[in-house]
Parts: sequence; structure tokens; C-alpha cells
Amino acid sequence: MIEKADDNLETFSWKEHRVLVGNGEDGYLSQPAEYQFLPRFGEAKVVPFGLAKMDNGEILLLGAAKTDRIAFQNGEETVAAISADGGATWGDYQAIGHGRPVMLTDLGGGTLSYNDGGLMAESGSSLCFSHDYGRTWSERIPLAKAPDGKDFCSEGNPLVDRDVHGRATRIGWTGQTFPDNFSFDKAICGCVRWSNDGGRTWENHSWPNAWKWQDTYEGVTYERGCGEGAMVQAANGWIVAAIRTDMLGKYIKYHYDNFEGTGISISKDDGVTWSPVEHLLEAGRMHANLLRLPNDDLVMTVIRRLDMRDGKLASYRRGCDALISHDHGQTWNLDRMYILDDWSYNNPAQWYECVSGHLYSTSMGDGSVLTAYGHYPNGGVLIKWKP
Repeated sequence: MIEKADDNLETFSWKEHRVLVGNGEDGYLSQPAEYQFLPRFGEAKVVPFGLAKMDNGEILLLGAAKTDRIAFQNGEETVAAISADGGATWGDYQAIGHGRPVMLTDLGGGTLSYNDGGLMAESGSSLCFSHDYGRTWSERIPLAKAPDGKDFCSEGNPLVDRDVHGRATRIGWTGQTFPDNFSFDKAICGCVRWSNDGGRTWENHSWPNAWKWQDTYEGVTYERGCGEGAMVQAANGWIVAAIRTDMLGKYIKYHYDNFEGTGISISKDDGVTWSPVEHLLEAGRMHANLLRLPNDDLVMTVIRRLDMRDGKLASYRRGCDALISHDHGQTWNLDRMYILDDWSYNNPAQWYECVSGHLYSTSMGDGSVLTAYGHYPNGGVLIKWKP
């Protein structure tokens, strides 16, 4: 029976969905999940950039919508919506600023923050705060730059240490600074920093040497680096970082960041030193988000902008994928990857065109995960699934 709000109007909420998970033998198993497209902001599609399940039981969604009301920040307005029923329905969007709301952080007790994505901002990047569970965003402060004076650019999710009351005591960001006269043949400068006051001030800023390497292609050796990404603390105390990797030398000719990938680095001494980057996803999958589930498994969700395997386009599929680690981030079973969403797209004139991107996931506390990602033809998608 089709659920309807009245005799004429379909209720656009959760609909049945299936996620696929690799069986370790080149096949897939199907699991039930739920799926919905994000409501629009007026006529504008909304691309999600942040999700938070707050301690009052509500879920906050932050997104960006292109409107004709602003002529800067790529014409994108920041919008917020709140769900009181686990993401099934959403309150009206509120326009709360401009730009892309990255690094959403739930600081506990109704206080949250996000970075307004100031790469295109006219007056620099800001950290924006709400003190009433995302209903208003009345406080903005300039986001501190890196010690060398350059912008600290981030997108992903922070590590958050909490006290017994759920209030944040420390947050950690991974990000990047850019070399002068940046081009894709130059390495981005991956960095990490820490704050004990919710992001108002930062300390222990470092550019880990372990986050750089060399790649040789057609006789030319390139220095490569890592940048934006996610961090989480594993149950054994290790800090696991899933960071966006520079494209390999063979892809530089495309001058397109869809060919970047995702690597893993682990710190066993609370962020002082890091392991060399393990190149987990070579190209086409990035924008990692990391969660620790109640059973202490780690979940990494990533955008699939291109399905690149063994240096070639393996399929036309775009979408969103996930990997699970059962050993505190040491191993991630690629042959048991979750395909959260999957759709085909091709533009022969530019086969590597970007049509999906950006994501955020949050733990629902019962072992399930809520993932939001940018499905550009339709704006944004929400998927509720269980690893």
C-alpha cells in the first residue's frame, strides 16, 4: 500500500533500497536499506555537506544550494534543516549564510560549528557557531590560518574527544595548504592541527613527512602529498586518518581532481607521528568520512566520482561506497566493499566529468549509519544502512 499524506500527495520520505556488499569472491550480497532524495530549497537542489545526530535526539543537516540571491561563493547559499524522526522528514530549510558548510562539528550541549568553505570567500574563511541545536548561527569568527600564513583548507570530519557529559574537550582537523603557484604537478601540503576550545584557537600544527611520497611516470618523478580528510580514534587509542591523496603522475595530464584517491595513515602516539600513507583507493574515490560504531568497527564512506581500477575506467558507475575495518584501521577489505548507491553516467566529450561529490555520515547509535552525499543530477541523497 502506498503511503500518502492525503488522497493526492505522495509522501516523499524513506523508500526501500538495497546496498550491495562484496562477498570476497567477485560477487555481491544484497542488504536492505532506506533511501530518499533531499527536499529542495525553493527550486534549488541541495547538496549535503554535513550531518550530526545531536544529543537531543534530532539530526541536523547542512547543505549548499545554488540560488540567484548571491553573486559570490559560486552562488551557493548555506542551508540548514532539522529532523526529529531519524531523518524520515525534515523541517523547512533555513538560509544561514553563504558557501559550502564543511567540517560540521557537534561540540555537545547544543553547540555546533562549521567552516563556511572560504576558498572562494572575499574576506577569508570563518568558523560559524550555533548554540541552540542548529536553529540559529549567531556567532562567526575568522578561521585561524596555518603558521605559515596560508589558508588551512579542510573537508571531511574532525576527531572529537568528549568528556563524560558529551562535551568536546579536544578536536583535531586534517587539511592542506597549497604551494605557491599551485598546479596539479605540485604536491599539496597535508597537515593536521588540534584545538582545546572548540576551534577558537589551534595548536600543535604539523605537516607530517609521512604524508608525502614520490611517483614516477614516463621518466618524470613527482613529489606527491595528501590533504583534506577525516580522523577518528579507534577503540585501542590509535588515531586513524583517511586522507585525500594527490593524483598519480599518469593522471596529471587531465588536470582534474576526480583522479585523486584516498589513503590511510595511523598515529599510535596521539598524533605526534604518523605511519606512511597506505594507498587504499588509488583514484576516483575520495571525500572520506570516518565513524566508529558501537561495536568498535570503523566505517569509511567515500564518494565514487570515477570507478577507476588498475589504472583504467572499470565501469560507468558513479555513486557512494563504504569500507569497514575490524582491526582499528589496520586493514580494510576492498573485496567486501559496500556499494551504497550506484548509477551510470557518461559524457564522451569529458568522460571524467564530476557529477557526484561531497558526503557526510553519522552514527545513529544502534549500529546503523546515515549517509548523505551529492548526487548532482538530483541534488542530494540520504541513505540509511547497516554495516
